[in-house]
Amino acid sequence: MNKGMYECLKAYADSDFYPFHMPGHKRNPESGAFAGFYGMDITEIDGFDNLHQPESLIRDAQTRAAGLYHSEETFFLVNGSTAGILSAISAISVRADRLIIARNCHRAVYHAAFLNHLKLYYLYPDVMEDYDIAGPVRPEQLKKLIEDILSEDGTEGKNASELIAGVVITSPTYDGITSDAGEFARTAHEYGIPLIVDQAHGAHFGMHPSYPPNAVAEGADMVIHSVHKTLPAPTQTALIHRNGNLTDGGLLRKYLRIYQSSSPSYLLMAGIDEAIRLTADEGAERLEKLLRLRQELLHKLKGCRCIRVCPDTEPGKLVISVKGTSMTGQMLYDVLREKYHLQMEMASGSYVLAILTMMDNESGFQRLLSALLEIDETLSQNQQVCSLPDLNLHPKVKMDLREAYLAPCREVELSAARGLTAAEFVNLYPPGIPILVPGEEVSNKIIETIESYREHGYTVQGINKNKIKTVKLKNDRRVYEENKNYMYHWTIQ
Repeated sequence: MNKGMYECLKAYADSDFYPFHMPGHKRNPESGAFAGFYGMDITEIDGFDNLHQPESLIRDAQTRAAGLYHSEETFFLVNGSTAGILSAISAISVRADRLIIARNCHRAVYHAAFLNHLKLYYLYPDVMEDYDIAGPVRPEQLKKLIEDILSEDGTEGKNASELIAGVVITSPTYDGITSDAGEFARTAHEYGIPLIVDQAHGAHFGMHPSYPPNAVAEGADMVIHSVHKTLPAPTQTALIHRNGNLTDGGLLRKYLRIYQSSSPSYLLMAGIDEAIRLTADEGAERLEKLLRLRQELLHKLKGCRCIRVCPDTEPGKLVISVKGTSMTGQMLYDVLREKYHLQMEMASGSYVLAILTMMDNESGFQRLLSALLEIDETLSQNQQVCSLPDLNLHPKVKMDLREAYLAPCREVELSAARGLTAAEFVNLYPPGIPILVPGEEVSNKIIETIESYREHGYTVQGINKNKIKTVKLKNDRRVYEENKNYMYHWTIQ
């Protein structure tokens, strides 16, 4: 068996080679608090291959990853899934100037559309009102939307593959809700259109029969996995897989060179390789144990009178809801952290999210169970209901994303922004899904949603001291056209 990257780095660290090369710490034990990590922290030197033209060590590691996911080719990402999303969408942008995306995609998808001058068309997810989370997007929406695009003015005589660069969906979502990637792939392929699946939160999919299949096996053309989110790998590590003939591997490589660092961390790459090795050897057994721990937790929480766990997520996520109680998601998040020292992944309006992985242990589950049972007893004695706004938001699109993002803009009080056009993304982070996208109208419903989140202690990105950036000179297209050549030189007023 070929040596893994970690073994090679360890052997080099133990050798007597003196480093007259980067990095500047020179693997010297006097380099400070992180000196222990520096022994294996190297640059592209002889014998260690190059991420941007892999021919040996890194090539072999990427081949191992491709084998685990049954992909035609797989690439390491050291700039996170964001680099993979930007690269994938850029690689298909040469096909056409329209992109179909799920409205609850991560901001990185919108950034890719902005950079590549793509016009966006939205698939809206269902809303699971019992838990205030976005549900799946439906494949039948895709077919209808493609037909609507084909019937637009100016598209006569063209087929879908000439008009639409691709389709992007997120499955699973941050909350663990999956969409039917296989059916999306079949529908998109009927029209000759590639499907990209942001499966950042599903790197463990396909490793155990009780978990969903991974999107590579379901027929997606490009799939992005954040290895660090659900596998034992360092933060910032990810994979992108490419399959089929609807995408261009050469173009993808070009964009990976653009969006990834020219000095990739060998520690991060070794971390990916080790995670792949452990998952291949022990993943099914560890995921089986995780499934058992999860099922035991849910069984013991059945007696709760107020706290509920959403039953529709994939096994790696726990959506713990306090909807209809005196507590908000942020309040539950805070008490779990401050009183019980349990750090959740995120808080939303009426729930907290816990991520479960194959590296969780029984003591962690027991601590969470005890905390939730105790909190539930407190909640059951308080009948006051804390309500948050309707989350079923479909903002009206008034301008293209790129046009609005580069337009002259100004900051106005949020309360006075009704009817104006957003010039900046507005979102909670995490999960990084936009409440508003540049070019969308600021409605009363949007204002109420943002104000409610802020009142309940949430940090809303894109809102600065209760002000929001909006496109300057509302409804004055003439002035906008006169100034658009100078858009890059405008400052916020």
